Amino acid sequence: MHAAMLTQANSSRFTHRAAAALRACGFIPPTGNEARVIVFDSAPWWPLRHEAASMLSSSETSRAARFRHALDHDTYVIAHAFWRVSLGLALHADPAQIAFSRSPEGQPQLPGTGMSTSLSHSGTMVAIAMARGAAVGVDIEGFPARTNLQDIAGVLCTAGETTAISLLDGEARTRALLELWTRKEALLKAFGVGLRVAPASIQAAVGVPVAAPPDAACKPPCRVHPLTMPVGWLGAVALSEDVAGHTFHHV
Repeated sequence: MHAAMLTQANSSRFTHRAAAALRACGFIPPTGNEARVIVFDSAPWWPLRHEAASMLSSSETSRAARFRHALDHDTYVIAHAFWRVSLGLALHADPAQIAFSRSPEGQPQLPGTGMSTSLSHSGTMVAIAMARGAAVGVDIEGFPARTNLQDIAGVLCTAGETTAISLLDGEARTRALLELWTRKEALLKAFGVGLRVAPASIQAAVGVPVAAPPDAACKPPCRVHPLTMPVGWLGAVALSEDVAGHTFHHV
């Protein structure tokens, strides 16, 4: 079989299986002012990594090749291929032809579609968010965290957040810090600034409008919400105020 035909067949197999899994968990394209969040464990999909890899763009392929560990490489490949399939369903487009662009800070953009999107992966777990609205950001983390969050509390928390968390002990404090971390990561992704803006410079209360930092003054305020994650994981999604709410899909 010709190489191009083989690549197309491989991508079609992955697309078919991923699309079937998305439909099975109730995923449908977001309509006006809606968001969808898809969460799944990439490990069961690793046997399909070669089919998935055939869907990636040249820049994604280059990025995947730079990972030194197989777990990170395979999770990246499956995450990005699955991301393309879900967006293909939402936009009624060929997943392999989804045209991403990137802001100077690396925020993924889908010009001309009216859709915003975000991706997060930690360990083998993947979260994909998409919204019919100005901005969306998603972040997931394993719990317990692999790093000592007490060491970064000073750069993570505002003064008020520091006071509130200091009233907690042990695992409750550790969990509160990681929940706060996911909320701030989601917000900074939605604003398109990432960790270029100090997390301690923004509030991250649940459901409360948060103004964009000065570096993203053109962005609208966002609200952040916790995700109902599988055991051992925490997550959050941030939505611009023109997005009314989100639906969670666990594949």
